[in-house]
Amino acid sequence: MEESKIYYAFDPVTKEFAGEVMLKNKTENMTESPPVREFNGKTYHLDNPVWDGEKWVGKNKELDVLDAIKDLSIQVAQNTAVLETVTGGDHENV
Repeated sequence: MEESKIYYAFDPVTKEFAGEVMLKNKTENMTESPPVREFNGKTYHLDNPVWDGEKWVGKNKELDVLDAIKDLSIQVAQNTAVLETVTGGDHENV
């Protein structure tokens, strides 16, 4: 006898999250992936998630801040590399 599993349903037209169901068989507008995002080992629940065909996309205020910090860190590293190339790596510690 096949066991029921948890699936995450989405509207077949809008792809918006429709709810969590427990069924024996998955239908076309369901996925086994929960509408969350992982970042640095922590799980974040998404607001108004939408299925893009591969993963859930959506906003999370805390996650948005972490993404902005990550992007800024990358920009700082890139700018530092450019500065070191231009100045030959010579700089004074102040």
